[in-house]
Amino acid sequence: MILLVALFSASALAAAAYGAYLAHLRWRQEMFIRSGRAEFTKGVCVNLRWTSGRLVASGIRYTDKQGRKHVAWTRSERTIPVAVGRAAEVQYDPEGKASALINGVADGTGSYGFAAGCFALSAILLFNGIRLI
Repeated sequence: MILLVALFSASALAAAAYGAYLAHLRWRQEMFIRSGRAEFTKGVCVNLRWTSGRLVASGIRYTDKQGRKHVAWTRSERTIPVAVGRAAEVQYDPEGKASALINGVADGTGSYGFAAGCFALSAILLFNGIRLI
């Protein structure tokens, strides 16, 4: 019984921590977009990545002002966002605190809705763990 309560509690904490992490990523991305500190450059699609849900994201290689090369990923979509070899506009954070935007679109890192779902799951797990006591 105690093991089951501990399992529910640990699962609740994990779901809450993951939800907080996703909310933090989303908040950090929004602060970057609003900050006006973005650097603009051009990049080229060098790779495609398919998800298990049959969505595809484009990997865009770009070079920052310091000459370092980076790869930023587009949001996963049903059609190829940027074809291999095609150019894309990249907005990146020179401080490296936020994900780059490709053609003005964020990669979908973090989601307040999903974070809220994690918190709801956390509450359900915690309630069920307490109910077992």
